[in-house]
Amino acid sequence: MKLKHYLERMLLMGLCVLLLSSTPLMGLNSTNNWEQIDTIEGVVLFRSLEESNDLLPFKAIAELNNPYQKIVMALVDAEHKNNWAPKLKSTTIHNELSTNRFEYSEYYTTPWPFYDREFLLMGTVEYQNDRILFTAKNSTNKHLADQDHLLANVKVLEVVIIPLSLNRTQVEFTFSGDLGGWIPTFVKNIIQKKWPIRFIQAMQTHIKQNPTLETPRYLALQKTDLFIPQMP
Repeated sequence: MKLKHYLERMLLMGLCVLLLSSTPLMGLNSTNNWEQIDTIEGVVLFRSLEESNDLLPFKAIAELNNPYQKIVMALVDAEHKNNWAPKLKSTTIHNELSTNRFEYSEYYTTPWPFYDREFLLMGTVEYQNDRILFTAKNSTNKHLADQDHLLANVKVLEVVIIPLSLNRTQVEFTFSGDLGGWIPTFVKNIIQKKWPIRFIQAMQTHIKQNPTLETPRYLALQKTDLFIPQMP
């Protein structure tokens, strides 16, 4: 009987350990449910398998013939991003909390009769072993929001920059959020399929036309050396 009780306790402990260890993995997999749907002009598009009427999700991956540093320079030059990013009217940096962390707003135009949108965000730039990660989440300082815009609610906003060689870079753009207010399905489809492509293409053109992109903000970033594959 003692042996039987001991085996039962061991079995129960094993099941508990299994459940505790698998739960985070289940949650992680559920946030990465994307299905490839198309490749347009070199940009691979995905759709989310987690359908929601409130959220507008999209993901795009592209390999660009640009050094990764140039892409970082273009993205952190927030005050001039509206010169190339589709539908972006302007960007306001509210607070620079550190060299790699910013509180900011991006203001986007939306076709009539819909209200323009504001993304009020806390953004971070993180250098990892083989990539640079741009992430943003909603700022809690709602008093900074512009009353003339609908405030978007961001669930996921992530840009991953992965050097493939000295002059070639993979860019992964993932977004999921509620843009606020009602938007018809056909407008959502345009945003999901066309905006990421236009964004990546416009960024490439901007980099090509502006060989000098270094700004004080880029120079001040806390950086670490990245692993860069040596291409033959």
